[in-house]
Amino acid sequence: MERKHAFWLLTAVLILLLALQITGAFDGINRAVDLALPHSGSVVVLFTETGSLVAVTLYLLIMFFLDLRLKGHIGKVTLDASIAFFLSMVLVSILKVAFAVPRPGGEEISGGLVELLRNIEWLAFPSGHTARAFVLAYFLAKRWKKFWPLWWGWALGIGLSRLFLHAHWFSDVLFSAFLGPWVALLVELTEDWWLPYYRAIVNALKLGVLDVE
Repeated sequence: MERKHAFWLLTAVLILLLALQITGAFDGINRAVDLALPHSGSVVVLFTETGSLVAVTLYLLIMFFLDLRLKGHIGKVTLDASIAFFLSMVLVSILKVAFAVPRPGGEEISGGLVELLRNIEWLAFPSGHTARAFVLAYFLAKRWKKFWPLWWGWALGIGLSRLFLHAHWFSDVLFSAFLGPWVALLVELTEDWWLPYYRAIVNALKLGVLDVE
């Protein structure tokens, strides 16, 4: 499937999932899944941390240093992955505040925007772990193609770990699993617009190591 077709298909899926979330259509299945799943132990806790904000930042830094060693400057995949990672976290934060869904077992957060921002880690929809894992899996599958089942399997595992830890609802994880690749495709499809600005800034600051081919 061409990237543009995949992007618009994912766009349609995300709009549908948002509509279902807004109307409360997921409420029943969310509660059923949360009640059906057992509480997991330390192994799952350790695994889910491989998709944490710190861990994914570390993976991107490793990709950067590998590029630096092999090419002398940052690679296109690494740049796209870094931008998509940042953009996905911005979108996740906006949606968390906009929907203000409490995590399983949590309480609704009362107050205005400031209070929601202060307590954003206690908001459920969507799952940041899952979104960034699927962003990274998309680009890892492009960089090391023969290991693509490993990357996508890891991302799926991160999403499932959030459910087994009862840190998220089913709809949080499902939406984020589509959001990650959508953001990755968005970054790739708009590069003709943003890449010249990026290169101009890099050249102006004389940061050749951050330039791309």
